[in-house]
Amino acid sequence: MRWHFKTLKPIDSSPVIGRDGTVYFGCLDGKLYAVSPQGKLLWSFLIGDKIYSTPALTPGGDIYCCSWGGKVFALDAQGNQSGRAAPVQKWLTQIPGRISSSPALNPGGGLYVGSDNYNLYALDNAGGVTWVFTTRKYIEAPPAVAPDGTIYFGSNDAYLYALSPGGTLRWKFNTGGAITSSPAIGDGGTVYVGSSNGTFYALSPLGEEEWRVRVSALSGWIDSSPAIGADGTIYFGCNDGNLYAVSKEGALLWKYQAGSTITSSPVVDPEGNVYVGSWDGRLHAIGRWGELKWSFPTPGPIHSSPAICSSTTPNDGVLYIGSVDGLYALGP
Repeated sequence: MRWHFKTLKPIDSSPVIGRDGTVYFGCLDGKLYAVSPQGKLLWSFLIGDKIYSTPALTPGGDIYCCSWGGKVFALDAQGNQSGRAAPVQKWLTQIPGRISSSPALNPGGGLYVGSDNYNLYALDNAGGVTWVFTTRKYIEAPPAVAPDGTIYFGSNDAYLYALSPGGTLRWKFNTGGAITSSPAIGDGGTVYVGSSNGTFYALSPLGEEEWRVRVSALSGWIDSSPAIGADGTIYFGCNDGNLYAVSKEGALLWKYQAGSTITSSPVVDPEGNVYVGSWDGRLHAIGRWGELKWSFPTPGPIHSSPAICSSTTPNDGVLYIGSVDGLYALGP
């Protein structure tokens, strides 16, 4: 362990790493934190409500953050790096309903965010609502945005939706169970998503099913968003306690038994190692063939997903993960 930044409440939000190595994350204590690569507090911003969602960083240095109470904030992420003790709030928009979904960036500017009032909202750079798309149940996870601007997201109504950048429906696909994780977009635009019925799907950009894999019939809710490796292998966790590896052709390659529920989403490093948290408080490092390399214990359930520093940021290869007592930095 490199360092441990302590918080008084659990971290369900996943950390996000800035270009300078600053780590941003939300906490159930109602604060958004910015921590240096050395584990020192740069600033904290009081949102005033629980934060379940992961913040999003824009190329221009702004940070978007959502609260459980339906508030969407835009902050100047530079904080005390510009001589200030805390970031500047640029705008605040109140969305009806509660938000556990993380904001997703619109490549053209602005963001998308889902709510438990069944709606997906598109906001512009000034926080104005540009359109609203309504589903039949609540939205818990952020959308994935394709290079052509198509917005893919799931709802608890069992459908995966594909919307145009203007918010019109292109297609929807019934998975047969609630979708509480984010889809991932692979080579060729294939969309991957899991469902609460223990089935994982691959869909074409036109909404046609390419293949499906039934990984678990009992307690098989897939609440973990998929990660795609450099070779196209797809990794995702499941409530049955397994991490699954599936080929881009839909063949089950291996499964790793973590021994406890996995709702954390995996992350893959350049060597093909996979990292994921579990409800027994452990962070697991799994080799590319499904073998356990090491595990790191924390005091309580891990709902947060890990983040890895890339070679373009300080602390290359360092792994960050949130738990019930703060943020951990692990690695070289």
